[in-house]
Amino acid sequence: MIPLLFAAWLHLASPNFELFTDAGEKQGRDALRRLEVMREVFARPTPLPIRVILFNSQKEWRQVRPSERTGGFYQSGPELDSIAIVQGEESARIVNHEYVHLVLNHGSARLPRWLEEGTAEFYSTLDAAGERVLIGKPIVNHIRELARGQWLTADALQSVQSGQEHPALPLFYAQSWALVHMLNVAPPYRKHMPRYAELLDQSVPPPLAFEQAFGKSVDAALRDLAIYLRQGRFATAAVLVREQNPEITVKPADIEAPVVLTELLLQVGHTAAAEKYLQKLPDTPQATTARALAALAQKRNADALRLFRAAIDAGATAALPYFEYAMLLRDSGAPRDQVRRYLAEAGGRNPNLAEAQFLIGLLYQQEGKHREAVSAFESAARILPRQSYFWHALAVSYLDLNDTARARRAALRAAENAATEHELDMAQAALRQTTGSAPSAGTTKPATPGKDVIIPKGWEMPKGDNHVEGTLEQIDCQGRTARFQIRVNGKPMRFLVQDPGEVLLNTPSAITFEFSCGPQRPRKVAIEFKLHPAADGQITAIEFR
Repeated sequence: MIPLLFAAWLHLASPNFELFTDAGEKQGRDALRRLEVMREVFARPTPLPIRVILFNSQKEWRQVRPSERTGGFYQSGPELDSIAIVQGEESARIVNHEYVHLVLNHGSARLPRWLEEGTAEFYSTLDAAGERVLIGKPIVNHIRELARGQWLTADALQSVQSGQEHPALPLFYAQSWALVHMLNVAPPYRKHMPRYAELLDQSVPPPLAFEQAFGKSVDAALRDLAIYLRQGRFATAAVLVREQNPEITVKPADIEAPVVLTELLLQVGHTAAAEKYLQKLPDTPQATTARALAALAQKRNADALRLFRAAIDAGATAALPYFEYAMLLRDSGAPRDQVRRYLAEAGGRNPNLAEAQFLIGLLYQQEGKHREAVSAFESAARILPRQSYFWHALAVSYLDLNDTARARRAALRAAENAATEHELDMAQAALRQTTGSAPSAGTTKPATPGKDVIIPKGWEMPKGDNHVEGTLEQIDCQGRTARFQIRVNGKPMRFLVQDPGEVLLNTPSAITFEFSCGPQRPRKVAIEFKLHPAADGQITAIEFR
């Protein structure tokens, strides 16, 4: 039974957006019209469908918001992008702000956070009147904040990275907005903005790109900004667009809304809150997929595998269940061809599912088919250009194709988009390889499956710290767990298999292996394992010789 609180929810759709709301039809229509204007201003179609969830209920909003101060957020998903906002005085500005983040996420390399947030704030005041759109209207709260006292230095402004909470966050947003406003509107700066964007796209380090484009440092620009603000003249930029009067359809969403909210809760990692809806959702492929995602988040992989299979059998049209099913098959040691089949199914159903394209490319790369791998990696990077590991994988395949120039470009993009020290180290290692000597013409480097390719932690199998080779003699089954007795250098050693689904099976295609209990026909094996207090080790990977 669907909770009664969803009786007031509506589903509205315009040509390029869908919106779910309990704030009423008028508020939903206004939000969709603003977004259609924003899309026209940016003139940059995004690869994924966009869903907006406009909350009026504070109770439901509290379940999804990342913090008490948040009035809205953008959440990237594998098959669609979501913008969630709560109705209020600032909701019109917030939806514009979050849409800018969405566009930048699909269309640019990772930017300095001051530039990203300042750009989102600059466009947040967009005001349309027919074909004329004004951008850059002053934001009173920011002007007040800037008048309070000492500003952030250029170093402090540029050191704030995505995901960090700066101690002077209101000042950071205000100063970022003001600086971007000056760069886009003030005559000495605005003519150089296209060059600045071009240099950033070429992977020039941001401080250097700023100096090359504007002829001065960020520190010097901040001194100019103080003068700019004292003048108190905030010019706006006018853009002409086609007048937006989109056709908008409206229908009740009492059935769809709880599924949509559940999917959003799962996307933002609030699995416990999603559980209260999951039990009451009707048995549809979409709801079954949501239950499978919840099981996956709780590491109930066997349940997730069963539920994704059920969603597929029930006629799921989305690509996500096929993709996640392929991942679970791979983790359970299924044959590569079977994994590839479901990945290809996911990619066929949604060519813009970037993670599927990446993993298809990774399979090609592991087989030494680098031209096919490049095609898949390029598709993934085009959809999500801020994923460092997509660019790193591209660099590796370009190197194997002896295309040093493209490899260097991809390695630079991997470095500038690195979100962790590990990603940065790998990008720099690939960059160093692009300066080495190229092989002689006519020679082919041997394929090195998966060499140095960054794979997200969630896609990796557990790794062992130790390696031994020996003869498998006995498997003692103990419920879901098992103990392998392996004779190593004449000495019997016992290794634990805690979860068969988390053991990587490295078997030649002509060999299959079943975990049958009891004495085994002697077979040569090589295993990777990590230390375990109840045995000689816990197996993470096993290869049958």
